[in-house]
Amino acid sequence: MTDPTIAVVIPVHNKERHVVRSLDAAQGQTSPADEIIMVDDASSDRSIERLRAAAGDRAIFLTRTEPGAGGYAARNLAIETAGSEWIAFLDADDSWTPDHLASIRAAISDGGKDVGCVFTGYQFLEPSGRQVEDWFTHAGHKAGVYDTAQMLDFWLEGGCPLWTGAVAIRRDILLSVGMFPAGLCRRGGDRDLWLRTMLATRCAYTGRKTATYHRDADNMLTKVERFTARQRIVDTIVDRVPTVDTGIARRLRRIANREMHKYAFNTWKTGERPSAISIEDFSPRDSLGKYVAVKLMSLTPLPLPALARKSVRILKIMRRGHR
Repeated sequence: MTDPTIAVVIPVHNKERHVVRSLDAAQGQTSPADEIIMVDDASSDRSIERLRAAAGDRAIFLTRTEPGAGGYAARNLAIETAGSEWIAFLDADDSWTPDHLASIRAAISDGGKDVGCVFTGYQFLEPSGRQVEDWFTHAGHKAGVYDTAQMLDFWLEGGCPLWTGAVAIRRDILLSVGMFPAGLCRRGGDRDLWLRTMLATRCAYTGRKTATYHRDADNMLTKVERFTARQRIVDTIVDRVPTVDTGIARRLRRIANREMHKYAFNTWKTGERPSAISIEDFSPRDSLGKYVAVKLMSLTPLPLPALARKSVRILKIMRRGHR
């Protein structure tokens, strides 16, 4: 059997300090990529100059004139340009072990023609040097092929098992499900695509931890984007629920609830209340406890920690006044 062809897609927006690390990881694979497609997403630093100096003969450079939120449009351009059967994603500030693509190709071969998505384990590398396993790896899940229901159950267990730097998807599936939601959201678009992929195909897990999320990166979206907007994944679930069987529909509603609850909490703890539209489609019958929590957060003007800090300040002022 011929090995599947794989294109590595790396979107780049002002990652000068890190890009060579990612490119070296892509070019240093024991089972080489057939294409390495780097998309300059309107960088204003020397990212692309550094990449061109380090790139080998498999490198393809594409250019966008306006940066797109989350790198979604940049990835879509690379997917459309690629000639390979599979697309593996790597952000410009993360890295792989040398056997990452080899483990993906092995999972594709073992999984058979019904597998359209392969994912690996990964680790978070903190600026302090501390390493933390992703929850799926830490939970001890075994290598294997999983259907839609199983993947949704994993999501409900601990969160989406897929992460951008640790997933490869067949190009025809990416095209059929609509790729990344460019222009439709500023964050969370990757999880929206992973969900649509899970609904469209079976997923294989390699059982190997071969990707690293570096938390020392510049221009991280999670550092600058707020959690107040409605999530694209909720819209996707609202659209899909009427089209699937009851078991999958219930799992989807619970995932929507989980994501809305998570975003509501992240909003609330910063001192803001979740917006009405961000929790509009919450399904109480599927997650009553989370629903109560979300409603309370939407009614509370400040999170309790902030109230506590404010109370301490008032007490200090009152004490000074009595002296």
